[in-house]
Formats: sequence, structure tokens, C-alpha cells
Amino acid sequence: MPRARVLPLVRRRTRPAERDARRVAIVAFPDVEVLDVTGPHEVFAQAAGFLHDRAPGYAIEILTSGASPLVCSSGVKLVPDRGIHEVHGGVDTLLVGGGRGVFDAVRDRALLRWLRRAARHARRLASVCSGTFLLAEAGLLDGRRVTTHWLVCDELARRYPKITVERDPIFVHDRGVYTSAGVTAGMDLALALVEEDHGRQLALHVARQLVMFLKRPGGQSQFSAQLAVQAADRDPLRELQAWIADHLDTDLSVPTLAAEVAMSERNFARVFTR
Repeated sequence: MPRARVLPLVRRRTRPAERDARRVAIVAFPDVEVLDVTGPHEVFAQAAGFLHDRAPGYAIEILTSGASPLVCSSGVKLVPDRGIHEVHGGVDTLLVGGGRGVFDAVRDRALLRWLRRAARHARRLASVCSGTFLLAEAGLLDGRRVTTHWLVCDELARRYPKITVERDPIFVHDRGVYTSAGVTAGMDLALALVEEDHGRQLALHVARQLVMFLKRPGGQSQFSAQLAVQAADRDPLRELQAWIADHLDTDLSVPTLAAEVAMSERNFARVFTR
């Protein structure tokens, strides 16, 4: 039998855009909310794919201070890329996830020390959901405006009186530190960071690719008007409220709305205001 040929190893030349990619480090821990990690990760990854070699993209990695793999709050197992103490060199964007495990993570002294050191060399610092508690415990939010998941805003304000908690926005930017509301708001924050780096058009391309309803601005309320619409008691009113949201540029007078649900104007006014 003829011997197999051994081909010489050809090293692929690294493109300048790959060499200059912005390093995004996402910190996870046991019982992290999986979407706090994978949502922003996917936004940055999609942006890097669109950029290809036209401009510096993103090199994304998931970090942990403990065992790997780690189990997220939903039971999903996540395999981080490396431990925090294996990180060498600077980080462009340092992002911390949240979830119910954050209240154990704030007692991880090694993680808090590492966050303080890494934050000094990062261009920007960010948290998703209750990840704000980790940054606050590390002393990185004192004197700043922040937000977090609406369920824990009061607790955040109680624990850390040196920070100003804004309860309504889906994300807040204050002097290089970005904090977002719960779960999917982390994707809105990541889109805003992509827009900051590469412009609005790329952010919109990523939003379309991920089939996001829209690219929400940071000042938008955490409480969804569309969810409020779905909470209406009667089917015709739920359908009408959804119709209104899609037809804001048309005639929305009482006669028009009453006709849309086949009611008299008097009955419509009575039912709608009940």
C-alpha cells in the first residue's frame, strides 16, 4: 500500500481586520440567565459576520471564575472559553451577565478583584439585567446612573446608595459604563454598542438578521406597550389595540375605531373605558 503524502502546513495569513478585532469579554457564573450571555454574544457575532474584512469586527469570549461547564438558571449547560485568570491583554468591552446566580457571584472575592483590575483597562464596561449588582459590589458604579431588571431596582437602590437607579429605561449610559434592563434588553444594549462602533446601518442589519421587532432606543420604557395591549380583557379590544399600533399614521378617531370593531360609537366608548 502506498504511503500517504504528508502535505506541508500552510498558515493562513491573518487579515488586518481580524488582527484588530475588538475583544468582547462576557462574564458568566453558575445560575446566570442564559440570554444575558448568548443574546449580546449573538449580536456581536452577527455584526462581525457582516463586517467580514472591511473593518475591525469583534472577537467574543465567555469567561468564568469557577468550574466549566457551568449550569445556567434554565438548566442549559454553558462552556466558557476560559477562566478569568487566563485572560491576557486588554479587553475592549467587558460585559457582565445577570440572573439569580448573581447574588452568589457578588460573594466571589476573586471575581470582584478581577473585575476591578480588568475595568481599568477596558474601553467600556457593561452589564445585563441583575449583572448590575456585580459591578456595584465591585465599586465600579459609584456616582453613576444605572438601570437593571425592574424586579430588582428597589433592592439595587437599597444595597448601593451611592448609585442612582433609573427604573424605567431599557439601558443607561453614564461615562463609559452601560447598564441594561432584564434579559432581552441586553440585545438592545449590544445593538447600541455596535451602532456606536460602526454606525446605524450595521446595527439595523443585525436587528433584521435576528428578526428583532425593532432596534429600541435606550430611553424606551422597560414596560412594553405591546404586552399591555395583549392584557386587554376582550378579544375585539386586544385586536383593535394591535391594529392601532400598526396604523398610527391613519385616522384614529372614535368613529373609525368603533367601525373597526363593528360597534356603535356609544357602545365602543363604554366598553373601551371600562
